[in-house]
Amino acid sequence: MRHFPDPFATGPGPMIPAEAFGFILAHGLRECAAGRGPLTARLGLSGADLAALRDRFAPGLDLPDLDLPRPVAGPDQQAIETLILWRAGVATPEARWLAAILARRAMETRHLWEDLGLPSRPALSAMIAQFLPGLAAANSRNMRWKKFFYRQICSDAAFSLCLSPSCDDCDERAACFAPD
Repeated sequence: MRHFPDPFATGPGPMIPAEAFGFILAHGLRECAAGRGPLTARLGLSGADLAALRDRFAPGLDLPDLDLPRPVAGPDQQAIETLILWRAGVATPEARWLAAILARRAMETRHLWEDLGLPSRPALSAMIAQFLPGLAAANSRNMRWKKFFYRQICSDAAFSLCLSPSCDDCDERAACFAPD
């Protein structure tokens, strides 16, 4: 399996946003190896989309499950993906792939950047800024991404408060909902 360099190995510094796709693929592969399901289910993409993403960002990486269709997404996941694509301001393959991945990984229990296998929240924000610039601009108060997605969806549906699906179980709940 191909290994991806640690962008912080020589000290703190900015991560190249495109490099983040390599971290995401590597994290998904670790989950597959741990028996958590096929790569398509871990990342919310079809095998064909995974192959195209790999060819663009990690050529030569051996990926399993490239013959599988895109998994069916639940309503929350679909709503997040729709929101991301609507806010993105671009219609590139990278935007489409990232929207599907973010929506799928937002269904996990930890911080979104952790569930993507990224080294930090700023790495996620840089990736979003590069590939989904309208979404980055919409998060002008730098809210945590998962919280931002749910707040956007709930505000569009005229709810005054809406929690992400796993906030009550999160060890860092107090940090997310602390006064500004």
